[in-house]
Amino acid sequence: MKKILVANLLALFFLFSWGSVMAQEESFPCKAANPELKKLFAGQKIAQLYVHACYGPGLQAMASSYLKASGMAPKIIEDPEGGIPDDTDYVNWTCKYSMGNIADNNPATAWVEGVNGYGIGEVLIVPCLDLNMPVKIWAGYGKSASSFSNNSRPKVVRLAIIQAEMDGATQYGTVYKNLHMVSQSIVVLKDINGYQNLPTPYFKPSTYRDGENQLDYTYFLGLEIIEVYKGDKWDDTCISEIRNKD
Repeated sequence: MKKILVANLLALFFLFSWGSVMAQEESFPCKAANPELKKLFAGQKIAQLYVHACYGPGLQAMASSYLKASGMAPKIIEDPEGGIPDDTDYVNWTCKYSMGNIADNNPATAWVEGVNGYGIGEVLIVPCLDLNMPVKIWAGYGKSASSFSNNSRPKVVRLAIIQAEMDGATQYGTVYKNLHMVSQSIVVLKDINGYQNLPTPYFKPSTYRDGENQLDYTYFLGLEIIEVYKGDKWDDTCISEIRNKD
């Protein structure tokens, strides 16, 4: 009887401990960008790319850089009873200017490149676009008129259609493999604080074989900054939104 009781207690301890670990893993602070994405714009392949979601924390790997938040990080609030800490404010702070803002339907947030200068040559990959539908962009920081004019905005961009194969899924996102560029175009953007059309490069969707299965390729839109409208105060180049039209 004692052995059964001990076994049950151990099982319950493992269950609650595992649940606690899994819950903690749902926190995705932004830690590093993904400079390897530049290979795609140089005509090279990327072996694998993890896509976490359509927007929100966890998308730092979808851009070659992003501006790190300044100031003191918010505190992680510990649970006095030993439960899961509340790190929501901390996570949002680490991802303040990351790719998680690019399609959240909120022009008051923005992806901001994170290198010295105007971000020429920095790239991003936009998840979850329907490339059979029109795409629009809010180039610049749409938070306010002053935020727009004070920061730099992309003027000339190179767009790329990136082809990928499915490579499985995790509990939180999807993994793709064999990513490479199949078409590209140069687009000159207007310097307006609002949405404008973003004509995507032409491509012809195709399929591939995975064992006995015939599957559709997945296609992403990539963007490279070629030239900018310079900001009145800062050289940081911002993009608030890239999304399909409603």
